[in-house]
Amino acid sequence: MTTVDLPAQLMGPKMFEQPIDRRLLLRGAASFAILAPMPVWANTAPTVSEVAFDPAIPALGNPDGDVTIAEFVDYQCPICKLVFVELKKLLAEDRGIRLVMKDWPIFGDTSRDAARMALSAGVHYAEAVDALMANERGLSERRTHDILAAAGVDVAMARADLAARQPDIDAVLSRNDAQATAFKLKGTPALVIGGKLFRRGMPVAELREAIAKARAA
Repeated sequence: MTTVDLPAQLMGPKMFEQPIDRRLLLRGAASFAILAPMPVWANTAPTVSEVAFDPAIPALGNPDGDVTIAEFVDYQCPICKLVFVELKKLLAEDRGIRLVMKDWPIFGDTSRDAARMALSAGVHYAEAVDALMANERGLSERRTHDILAAAGVDVAMARADLAARQPDIDAVLSRNDAQATAFKLKGTPALVIGGKLFRRGMPVAELREAIAKARAA
């Protein structure tokens, strides 16, 4: 997995005080791809089911929702955090959305540790995701611990769970990485909505449109 250094200037405390700029969310490739069920011999290409319904990844929103959004995300990606704000607006108004966070820690070991800890948070998984996405600073192991503890996670228990289940949790991250690689993603965020892959962030208005199209398909 390719890793890069996080631009510190993008993670300052003023990040969430600014209006969300649609141009920022659209930074990167503005194209989308249509995903389709693949024949069994095409096992290098992930299917919608593989991406959106990994049983090891808890679903946010409505677990039984009629439309699934899967977001490839890094907990130190500033644009991912802006997209998550938009996704939360959508979840608040549309109770039919199932949201799956595809942890793809491209910003290195600290991001990988945060992803592992979130996936080890048990019943507090949703709170762990919310807290890590709301964080306005760069992460370290200690800061991740502090963020999760403040969100109600028993950090010692989560660490113990991670130690016991690390091969399984790392397998989740490996699957996410393999899918991102198969999609030729250049970075985070990226969204899979219904059967379409969007290689960029989206403001809530465009998320609504994508959901409507997914429901009409």
